[in-house]
Amino acid sequence: MTSHSSSAQCSTSDNACRMSSERISQQVRPKPPLLKILQVAGAQGEVFTMKEVMHYLGQYIMVKQLYDQQEQHMVYCGGDLLGDLLGRQSFSVKDPSPLYDMLRKNLITSAPVNTGSQYGYSKSRPTEAQCSRRFQSRKN
Repeated sequence: MTSHSSSAQCSTSDNACRMSSERISQQVRPKPPLLKILQVAGAQGEVFTMKEVMHYLGQYIMVKQLYDQQEQHMVYCGGDLLGDLLGRQSFSVKDPSPLYDMLRKNLITSAPVNTGSQYGYSKSRPTEAQCSRRFQSRKN
């Protein structure tokens, strides 16, 4: 019964339960208050994937014991930096929309390191002069 109700929630929510693999691996830079939260949970550096951000948020909630012992889907974050960022006293992981709203406001999308190629490497385009030289050397 539990899996049925959670699958129903996933199918009715607007991508709240699933993120595309492209979004999960997207590089993001947390703003300072969120970065502080992630660092408390063990994050190092300043640029992360969405998957890492979600992992460290979960770790933060566990380390700070912000979840309800009886109803573990409930997170009580009032009086905590996470609550300040969310603008809420509590939320349920069954409805993570407040969390996603906070992330949208507190994450800056980093430009991909390798642009210009879908295969993971960047190759600059030759200049007109380089093309002319190549063409001339092949002609002779």
